[in-house]
Amino acid sequence: MSYGERRMTERIEWVTNRRRLDALRPQWDLLARGPFQRHGWFTAWWESFSASRKLAVCALWREEELVGVLPLCGRLGSLEVMANVHSPVFEPLSKDPTALDAVLRASVAGARGRLTLTPVPSDGPVFERCVAAAREAGRLVWIEPGEISPIADTTGEFATYREPRKRAWRELERRRRRLLREHSPTVRLIERPVDLEGELSRGFALEARGWKGRNGTAILSTEQTRRFYTAAARTFHASGEFVVSSIEVDGCLLAWDLAILEGDRYWLLKTAYDERHRSLAPGLVLRHQVIEHCFQRGLRAHEFLGGAMDWKLSFATGQRAHAAIRAYRRRPPSMLSYLSRRFARPPAARAYHRLRPPRSGRSPARSEPASRG
Repeated sequence: MSYGERRMTERIEWVTNRRRLDALRPQWDLLARGPFQRHGWFTAWWESFSASRKLAVCALWREEELVGVLPLCGRLGSLEVMANVHSPVFEPLSKDPTALDAVLRASVAGARGRLTLTPVPSDGPVFERCVAAAREAGRLVWIEPGEISPIADTTGEFATYREPRKRAWRELERRRRRLLREHSPTVRLIERPVDLEGELSRGFALEARGWKGRNGTAILSTEQTRRFYTAAARTFHASGEFVVSSIEVDGCLLAWDLAILEGDRYWLLKTAYDERHRSLAPGLVLRHQVIEHCFQRGLRAHEFLGGAMDWKLSFATGQRAHAAIRAYRRRPPSMLSYLSRRFARPPAARAYHRLRPPRSGRSPARSEPASRG
């Protein structure tokens, strides 16, 4: 260290109460590199899904600057990311690789039992550093593959993107022409809603009337999910990044998207369509329209999020794979959990997949969206 220079001191803070968590918001959002790293996303999750968990956010400071965050919560001595099935992707927040390594080491050390990080993109350096931090601490590491989320690259020209899909899209585009010709619909594409609460009410109700409502997986099926998506929508509406796309006929919604427009990307959180008009394929027509509009607006990508359903793959040009990283202490209770997950759960999962019915092999023009985003 040369004369006059001073080494920056680092310290770890464990945030365990909501007031302190809220105070981190300005510096937290300076570190965020995507919508699902935002402070508002995690506070919406905490307000909705915390249940019996205890707040345990690992924050790294250099002097008075926040340089790393791992949003964790605790349960029965273990730590896990503030994430569940409604969380499309997760990565720790950090200013640089040194900060990332430091916050990961502190989080591993802070977990008396298991540390769970999920869903982490499995094809990048962050994933590798997460695994390395756990192994360097002597933890037993178990990695489980997660969802593979399709992505449509929307750079360049729509005509170039459409060319290899023309044949597969023939029926879809016929239905699109029929819908536009016979019903004169009102089409909104990637617009910021004027009446947020009214927009959410109509969209949530449309989703609940379909198969998700019957299966108990619609937003309105539980108070927790309704609260979460409402809070997340309000957060991104306040920043001007919450957008909707829809097809409407005579005042009735035929198809609707709940999405975030951030970082030149269209992040599709939820989509729904009116099953009474299935013959018009309104959900797929809306997807066609939205992607074409992404090209026109010069966006980089349409992010489908969620799993790789057939209807998503008909539009996709790439994908992002995710995984769950579970790091176990080498102590009896934790090791029993590790052995159970490693040796008992994989056979059970294989048996489940053998017994579940095969996925539909219908063409994209006949199969409407059946999953989140």
